[in-house]
Amino acid sequence: MKTITMILLTLFVLPAALAGEPRKEFLSDFVLGKYLLVGKGVDSTNTYFGHVDIYSEEGGLKVRRKIGSETVLGTVEIDSADRGDAKVLRVRFDRGGESYENTCLIHGDLDNYARISCHLYLSERETKYPGLEVLFVDHSTSK
Repeated sequence: MKTITMILLTLFVLPAALAGEPRKEFLSDFVLGKYLLVGKGVDSTNTYFGHVDIYSEEGGLKVRRKIGSETVLGTVEIDSADRGDAKVLRVRFDRGGESYENTCLIHGDLDNYARISCHLYLSERETKYPGLEVLFVDHSTSK
């Protein structure tokens, strides 16, 4: 009887416990990689195309953004949103004397790669018209 109870507990309780919110470690690993970037600038209607690399360094996530001939480095973290019910990617970087922040939703595409959509704004002053960025896994490069 004890064995049957343990089996039933394992079958019903363990999956419920594992079905909780995604762990930061899983999302951190899931978003690592090279991406194609399509975006619209902050307070602008200008669009742009570039490349983004999200990588792990010194125990944290980092980002390298290349748009045209300009390369910008920044930080990445998995953060809570919606009173902790959702996880988002926060990307922070400085460019042209301004501090920027991207708040991004993380989705999986049909091939189980990360697809990331972002709301881009200035960190230290009001942004009248936020920018938008979408990151698609770059299949033209090797991971």
